[in-house]
Amino acid sequence: MSLNEKLQEKFIIYDSVKKIKEDGEFTGSIITKCKNSNIIFSDKLISKENCLEIPKGLMVGFKPIDDFKKEAFSKTSQFSINLDQEQIDYSLLIPKAELEKFDQERFSVTFPYSINLLHSAGLLLAEGKYKINHLDFFKGEILKNPIALISRGICIADRVVIDQQGDPIFYGILIIGRDVNYNLSVSYESILNLDDILIKAIIILGIEAIKD
Repeated sequence: MSLNEKLQEKFIIYDSVKKIKEDGEFTGSIITKCKNSNIIFSDKLISKENCLEIPKGLMVGFKPIDDFKKEAFSKTSQFSINLDQEQIDYSLLIPKAELEKFDQERFSVTFPYSINLLHSAGLLLAEGKYKINHLDFFKGEILKNPIALISRGICIADRVVIDQQGDPIFYGILIIGRDVNYNLSVSYESILNLDDILIKAIIILGIEAIKD
């Protein structure tokens, strides 16, 4: 069994809380979460000594514009992360079973009139003095490629519908996060209805980021 296949069973490359670190070169659907809540998506990662190297990754998150405003961003770059600087929360390889369910949902269910944004945009942000809320503006709409930060976790969905109460309903979702004992887990849900007060942030990933 290869290193990649063994890790698919464990799925954790690095966990800052549980002090887990697997060395080697990994390929597949890899998610690295920074402690500032930025997320890096990649299909290759090299873990060695005190460093994580990502030859090409897509970072998604929010960046400050001034003292009272942040905006969503996505950028493709090479990343070299020194683990001694304690920037990373965790890095993991999405298990094949969950990834297959996610892909099946994405290609088998068609929602008409879905909105694809050209550029990545912040739909919701609740972070101290930084506030964004465009949910009412998109009531009744179907938005493609949402990424949501929730308590102790991340939701990566195929689409989100904003219902008439202004709450988001996610479809085709990978949920990555920690349980009450801070153990990491990856699960798949076909549908998830969340009150917006339980969500820290939602970014709609733009087409330019997906094609890059």
